[in-house]
Amino acid sequence: MKDKKDLKSKTKSEHYLLLGAGVVGVITAIIFFIMFSLGIVNAVVTSKISSQYQDKELEVLKTNLDYNSLNFIGKLIKVSDGHIVTASNVKKYQQLEDYVQARKNRTKEVADLYDGKNNYRDDVNSDKINDLDKTLLKEKNQDIYQKQRNQLDTIQIWYEQTQDADKYLSKTWNKYLADNSSLSFKKISMVNTYYKLIKNKTVKKRWTEAVTKMDDYFSNHQGESSRVAAVKAELEALKNSPLTEKYTPANVDIVSSLNSSSGASDALSQAGITSKNVLYYNSSKNTLALMTRVSGKYVAENGSINVISSQVSSGKYTIKKLVDAGSSDAIITDSSNSNFGQYVSNATDSTLSSLNVTSPENSTSDFNSATPVFWFKNNSALTSSIYFSDSSSTIGFIYAGGSSYNNGMQISSSDLSNLMSQISSGITFYVN
Repeated sequence: MKDKKDLKSKTKSEHYLLLGAGVVGVITAIIFFIMFSLGIVNAVVTSKISSQYQDKELEVLKTNLDYNSLNFIGKLIKVSDGHIVTASNVKKYQQLEDYVQARKNRTKEVADLYDGKNNYRDDVNSDKINDLDKTLLKEKNQDIYQKQRNQLDTIQIWYEQTQDADKYLSKTWNKYLADNSSLSFKKISMVNTYYKLIKNKTVKKRWTEAVTKMDDYFSNHQGESSRVAAVKAELEALKNSPLTEKYTPANVDIVSSLNSSSGASDALSQAGITSKNVLYYNSSKNTLALMTRVSGKYVAENGSINVISSQVSSGKYTIKKLVDAGSSDAIITDSSNSNFGQYVSNATDSTLSSLNVTSPENSTSDFNSATPVFWFKNNSALTSSIYFSDSSSTIGFIYAGGSSYNNGMQISSSDLSNLMSQISSGITFYVN
């Protein structure tokens, strides 16, 4: 039988062994917990980073990024100083941050071209626009790219319109200074149309005084045009001449000067159109002209316009509006809505709701597929255009620049300005 001393010694040893084993177990558990926690943290970080991509393989970022998660990961990396987030995740995060910052930079570059909502800055030029156009192609998300591109297109159209206006006003002003009587009704109409198209505060300020002077002069000296006066004089002479006297043709023959078009007259007659004025498109000649009915025949008073491209189907339409759209203007495009085709200025959720339109927001640039409304802010090529529609479910535009669209007709910006100064809403538009 062992004595009590040996038993006591053995008990102490076992106690220390058990205590040591317990400590090791606790340390192991702590290490396991830490490693497990780190694994969970990095799994979450990996998931959060991946969730920012629309297509990870193609490196396409989502349209709407989770900036709260990005900021948290960034702070975690900074605070832990490489002890929590793995080097692999840090690299992935930095790459993501580079993509996000590049998007922000591109958005800012586009925004910096604007001078308020309706003008562009003085330092904008064609080289700057073209360079930024190439830069925007680096955005792989099509929704973001289209939004940035629409804003840049707006600037480009404003810039080109302003350049055209500057040239026309300069030419007309110089002729006016040399000969005040050179200012015809058509020219003063064009002067005011081009002046409205100027989208640069400095250029507009430069022309304000000159346009005001031309407007004032014309309003005080408008009278009748020389052509109309000459024709009236000829008619008066004919009326007072003896019947036996041989008739001498007028020096100014109204009908011949109007460039009579028997083809257009026949087509319009067959379509049952008898309106005083008709905007007529001849698809075989690819020309557009404002026709005036004179003695039962249609003639083009100001000649015809060469159409760049047309995807408008044959038929009869009505000019609904000469568009000078603001950033919140829209057209209802839901054909099931009783207000289909209605132009809404300064549209809001409230005004659209009163017109039975719900969930109106979209970024679609093609007016044919935009639903339930088409927003002009999504397609800058149409912010200055001629809007037409038929009696059923077709809307279309005559416009300058931009892409080709179904129910769209493209002409040059100068021809568009000229045409918009001649026509008004409500007239018939016939496509042959």
